[in-house]
Amino acid sequence: MRVERGSALLAMMYANVNYKDGPYKMFDFMPHEAEQPISLEQAMESWA
Repeated sequence: MRVERGSALLAMMYANVNYKDGPYKMFDFMPHEAEQPISLEQAMESWA
């Protein structure tokens, strides 16, 4: 799935530069890859 990952990275960069809808993540453009769960520290940091 490295080809899909590279294509998703390019699509994410293009979308984040050209669209104002919000920050896109690479997993938004990878339909066959599941997003990794975040750690407890990352969750607590995002809630604060």
